[in-house]
Amino acid sequence: MASGTTVVQADPWGPSDVSVETLQSLVDDSLLRPITDPDRPEWIAPLGEPEPRPPTGYVVSFVSFHERGLSLPADRFMRALPHYYGVELHNFNPNSIAPVAIFVAVCEGYLGIAPH
Repeated sequence: MASGTTVVQADPWGPSDVSVETLQSLVDDSLLRPITDPDRPEWIAPLGEPEPRPPTGYVVSFVSFHERGLSLPADRFMRALPHYYGVELHNFNPNSIAPVAIFVAVCEGYLGIAPH
């Protein structure tokens, strides 16, 4: 870096304020699956963790994703995309999911093929 260059650090994640009640409201609105197995629930509330650290087998998701129509389990293409880029689902923000949704719509609706 050139001398005198200032590097601006990104703000750290704040603790999550999502509660079980918030997630249950998504279930009530049919935006999130209900819990069917208490021993291995479909979703868990983050309980104010300072940074996302889901247990093995779980992924981080945001309430805003579900409020805007993301449903899980996602189709094969949406599961393969983060794998291809070597990232987790929470690395995609709504503005990066929109072009993916458009691509899927063009593949399925216009071209008549599965997205790949």
